Amino acid sequence: MTAPQTFHGIVASRPEQTVLDDDRGIIFWVQTDDDPHTDAAQVFLSATRADQVEGLDLAIGSELTIEGAPLGNGVTCASALRLAEHRRPRGRVLGTVEVHVPDLARLDPGRERRYQLLVWGGVATIVVLGVIGMVKSSVVGNIGFIFFLLWGAVLVWDDLRTRKIDDREYAALSNDLVTAVRSRLNIDVPPQAVFDMLGGGLERTGNPWRPMRPRRTGPAYWVAEAVGARLAVDITPQPLQANAPATITVVAVDEDHPA
Repeated sequence: MTAPQTFHGIVASRPEQTVLDDDRGIIFWVQTDDDPHTDAAQVFLSATRADQVEGLDLAIGSELTIEGAPLGNGVTCASALRLAEHRRPRGRVLGTVEVHVPDLARLDPGRERRYQLLVWGGVATIVVLGVIGMVKSSVVGNIGFIFFLLWGAVLVWDDLRTRKIDDREYAALSNDLVTAVRSRLNIDVPPQAVFDMLGGGLERTGNPWRPMRPRRTGPAYWVAEAVGARLAVDITPQPLQANAPATITVVAVDEDHPA
């Protein structure tokens, strides 16, 4: 084992349980371009350090700062994990564009609170009606069953409605930002790259109560065939603020990053 090192990585695989050198823990892959790694690395976290992942999101795409010592087999034995601050893609900056983020429905903090109230309020109501139905009145139990069906239908309807709203709003904003970058920097950015950068769409969570969640904002990459280079587009600040200014940065990531 060599001296401890700190590097930045993006989770690229789901954590799996494993035993390494008679030590039980979890292991997962991260994408990184920090020394001593050049492309990807495996990270092992011992069960004795389980407190390091309490409240920490290890979903694919999460950005982490990892402290640990590389082992002889190429695996990094982590001593500490923490969420990484946003980092702009490395490379030569081709230009920046100031834009305005509209009042997107997803950025409304009340939407998540209303969703949680709907889920847990419905669960509590169903449990209460079910207990009363089993103990005192079958009529109340029947009402509880009907409420359960209605509650499930409302959850499905709300999910479809919010997805439709988000797709419409983020697609419209993506097109506006593509036009802004093209007109001010003369760079053609794929609409899908801007959509991904904004955090449009959903990602899987593995949580059976909420299997999908909104994606996070972050850099998106593509290959510009016209110039034969790999480019990236990023937006700050993160997370996005509704009805506020933001800055889009386009970077040529295949070129050396200035010191």
